[in-house]
Amino acid sequence: MSDPLESERITIRLDADDLKLIDEFISSSNEFSNRSQLARAAVRAYIEMRAGRPEGTGSRPNEILVVLPPLVLETIKQLVAEGVYSSISEAVADSTRHEFLHEEHVEVLKKDANQQSTGFKLVPGA
Repeated sequence: MSDPLESERITIRLDADDLKLIDEFISSSNEFSNRSQLARAAVRAYIEMRAGRPEGTGSRPNEILVVLPPLVLETIKQLVAEGVYSSISEAVADSTRHEFLHEEHVEVLKKDANQQSTGFKLVPGA
């Protein structure tokens, strides 16, 4: 078996229209900076889709597919272009952390997890 850190080069032939489509996509995307990155992501996504993985799951346990409303996506792209975030993924992860991991919510989650692990749960107002 080969070393997983090594990579192999493959060659594919694409017509001019497909290359133009790819290059236009890359130039409008803040997620991919070259054809190889896009090709790797596209191959993985295609195989995972064909392998019947549930929608929204990625190759890693913490990787999901999120479909954003166009205005939200454009806003995030603008923030990436301005340097607020380094990628769309970073912006989405940061937004999610702020929504779900603010201090009060984290304390409630910790309390709930602790109560579940000890076998009892406090009932508010009881």
